[in-house]
Amino acid sequence: MNDPGVNQIARRIHDGIAQDLVALGYSLDQALAAPELPISTRAELRSLRFGVTDLIEKVRREILSLRSSAPDLAELAKQVCGPRLGQVELQAEVTESVFPIVLELLRNAVRHSGASLINLKTFSSDALTVIEISDNGNGSVELKDDRFGLI
Repeated sequence: MNDPGVNQIARRIHDGIAQDLVALGYSLDQALAAPELPISTRAELRSLRFGVTDLIEKVRREILSLRSSAPDLAELAKQVCGPRLGQVELQAEVTESVFPIVLELLRNAVRHSGASLINLKTFSSDALTVIEISDNGNGSVELKDDRFGLI
């Protein structure tokens, strides 16, 4: 992207808000390390830590999307999955509007499947774009009343 204003905004978010969130995460890690911490408080702090980690991921994706004229789905998938990301086949043009859905599916696979390998594939079928995410995880899905999943 050649827009210096947008690059400046991305840099300010990276150097400001993103770093503040990382520092907050480290503070929560320190609090979690306290041996005298009650179990219920530890559980709440751990939940907060996961929330901060999710926010950091979101901010990083936003920074990436600001810095590039068209976000690269493969790069975003690599950020979400890390070393677990296996085969990536992007045969169909996937619009930015479905990126959040794909990324949420990948995050769920990372967080809940126990997978060591996650694959992402897109292709066209008739007039549809098909997004296929597979993993070598445990295959169990536990529905919870207080969670909504992807809506």
